[in-house]
Amino acid sequence: MEVQEFGKQNSRKIMLLPGNMMSWRQFEAVIPLLEKQYHVIAVSTDGYDDTGKTTFTTAEAMAEKLERYIKEEQDGAIDLVLGESMGGATAGMLFHRQTVKVGAMILSGPQYMNLGMLSWVLTAIVPRSQYNLTKKIQSVDKLPWMLRLYTRGDDQKLLNQFQYVAKNISLATLENATKEALRLYTAIDTFAPDPEAKVAIWYGSNEPNMKKAMQKLKRAYPNAQDHPFAGYGHGDIIGHPDVMARDIIAFMEE
Repeated sequence: MEVQEFGKQNSRKIMLLPGNMMSWRQFEAVIPLLEKQYHVIAVSTDGYDDTGKTTFTTAEAMAEKLERYIKEEQDGAIDLVLGESMGGATAGMLFHRQTVKVGAMILSGPQYMNLGMLSWVLTAIVPRSQYNLTKKIQSVDKLPWMLRLYTRGDDQKLLNQFQYVAKNISLATLENATKEALRLYTAIDTFAPDPEAKVAIWYGSNEPNMKKAMQKLKRAYPNAQDHPFAGYGHGDIIGHPDVMARDIIAFMEE
């Protein structure tokens, strides 16, 4: 795990958790728009950091590691956790457990990925194709189109971000991440409804697999904000840091 902090002089704390195949650098464009008001804690989770010595295992294990960090380094509390795409699995566990105080949560693009009997196709094929791609992108100078499935933004900056992660990522990390994406809503189904929870669910209006996700999330968090972005697809919000910062601030100030 790697943690970068910005705006440490501010009292209110926002933790940002990136999506699959991304590091804390996924938030490079939005951090400058937040750090004047908030203490921003940007995380590279295990398997996606620069050490080459960690492996992502489960969202729960990552939440436990973040809990220890928050207890030791952040006085046991943060005001908001935002999980982008697969980062929402860890954010969801951290928020649900409340072993440390997490005041609010934004889930950005928490797609429902469970394909039932066909889910084995995802776990058998997707991680290997992702791993092969990480090896190829280390020696290219243009962003492969497939990587646009994961996030949005400036092509060169995105390529640099993917190449940073690709240096050390393992097949085991990608396999475990895919399994956790499938397991997320199985876990959410066990959550007791919490109408008092301050939660926002962000997604693009063109994003697939969100109808089922919203049904399950609304059962767990009946008063969660339903926050679609017109014309956006999965991960598009990252390519609009001004909109992202504006809506984080609005949610924080409610």
